[in-house]
Amino acid sequence: MRARLGPDEGRELLHELGFLHVPGAFGSAGASYLFVALRPRPTLQHFDPERVDYWASAAGHGQPAEIAWSGREAAVSDYSWGMIRVVDRVNAANPFASFGGNLLVARLPDVKICVLRSDAPILACGGHSQRWQPGAREAAAFIARLRAAADPRASLEAELCDLSPVARYAAFVHDSLERIKRSMQNSDEWPAEQRVVLERERSRLRADHAPDWAAGVDLAVRLAG
Repeated sequence: MRARLGPDEGRELLHELGFLHVPGAFGSAGASYLFVALRPRPTLQHFDPERVDYWASAAGHGQPAEIAWSGREAAVSDYSWGMIRVVDRVNAANPFASFGGNLLVARLPDVKICVLRSDAPILACGGHSQRWQPGAREAAAFIARLRAAADPRASLEAELCDLSPVARYAAFVHDSLERIKRSMQNSDEWPAEQRVVLERERSRLRADHAPDWAAGVDLAVRLAG
């Protein structure tokens, strides 16, 4: 089993980079990571992040949050489900779809290292300097549906905050497979290789994460209703 990566590894990996996404492959087992380096001045040698926009949970409610060079964030925290945006000084961005995870932040004299880690995929959604990953458009659309359904006046948002990242991801997998099954037109929109990946993920989640799978199926059914 690979050791958990943190800011020390992030500083080494980001020596000549602004951010690094690893592995984050759609349908891959194991943790996904997004490493981001915030520096006091742009290097002009690569994409130079100035902040990370993400979602956090407080008292059962999701709220926008950010990390910047001048901020004073907790060294260890959780981040919630939603879109992550790595943004530079001219507001160019590289977005990612995520189902939530852990956040580590370490401020050093010359760089602030941010490590976003998840037991569910973190998927690249195009942007300034990356392509869309397979499954990322569908994951981003599902997250948008969750955000629309998570009315803070009702109970769903608090329940979503209590679910694990794997359970939220399981809801996406189940919802996607049900959409494929219900509609031939929808099935045609999914490349065959992605359907195979989703079916493999369903089997893996059922076998290795049975409680999360059950919670995810329940969420997907409620969302479809």
